[in-house]
Amino acid sequence: MTTILDPRTKSPLIAFLELNSRYWVNHALNAAAKLGIADVMSYEAKSVDEIAQASQTHASSLYRLLRTLASVGVFAEVEPHRFALTPMAEYLRSDNPQSLRHQLMMHCAQWHLQFTKELINSIKDGQPAVTHAYQINTLYEYFDRDGEAGELFNQAMVGLTRNFHIPLVKAYDFSGYSKVVDLAGGQGALISEILKANPHLQGVLFDLPQAVDQAADFLAEQGVADRCERVGGDMFKSIPTGADLYTISYSIIDCSDESAIALLSSIRQGMADNAKLLVIDSIAPTGDEYHWVKWLDLDVLSIGKGGARTESEFRELFRKGGFELVRIINAGTPVSAMELIPIG
Repeated sequence: MTTILDPRTKSPLIAFLELNSRYWVNHALNAAAKLGIADVMSYEAKSVDEIAQASQTHASSLYRLLRTLASVGVFAEVEPHRFALTPMAEYLRSDNPQSLRHQLMMHCAQWHLQFTKELINSIKDGQPAVTHAYQINTLYEYFDRDGEAGELFNQAMVGLTRNFHIPLVKAYDFSGYSKVVDLAGGQGALISEILKANPHLQGVLFDLPQAVDQAADFLAEQGVADRCERVGGDMFKSIPTGADLYTISYSIIDCSDESAIALLSSIRQGMADNAKLLVIDSIAPTGDEYHWVKWLDLDVLSIGKGGARTESEFRELFRKGGFELVRIINAGTPVSAMELIPIG
């Protein structure tokens, strides 16, 4: 079976053909996601006719989709015209807590494609692609116009959080803390996982007032509402005090250097001298190493003024914001937990 991985492992011709045709894979996956193919297949192999009947699709056309996705490791043709799920296909299941189905559908949504195609203008002038596409500064401003897009984004972030952050939550020792504040915590995906894994902790979900209001049902569903206070505010102005650990996930990557330093300085001002800050973010490798984070960086260029940073760039940013990076925790995902202590 051939899979699309590092293009440098293939001949230049094949590698380039696969690179410039990779959007085919995205849209084929999107079709499978929207049609609920992985849900239909469930835990046993099924014939194309069975899958087509359950998904209300055209059998011969569906077969062409399935065999193509099977060629890149999504689904497996275990017998002629009979397919089963693979480990990768599990991420298409809607009932999988680690599902990335919503992230996939977000990437293929028309509103996302609209600003993605403006990347060339971002390269020319350094302005976010959303500015060219929608005359706004960040993607989050677009969600004020399109509530469905915002909800899809939130669902996508929950899937990413569960895949990226749960391993980090398991790898980090929370036993020495009593209260954790999750800054810019959105729906509460990260703080929920922390509290579920650490019953001794009290938590605070901090974000804009509208965001924390919308998080109430999610926290209740996760069974942590009784241990998680919801506080609304602007973290660039002030943060909740009195905690011994603060977390912030995938927020620094959205900030310019100037904005990130201002944010870190605000956090430092609100923290006790003996508290710690856990920054969960992607660290970009140096050199020409093939890495998913470098592609993520181009997406960030499309949606705002931030970007993925190297370890040395993070260290300099933290120093200017009043922190020292003392430890990096990795757990086999594209994100790392960077443990910071206040300085000065």
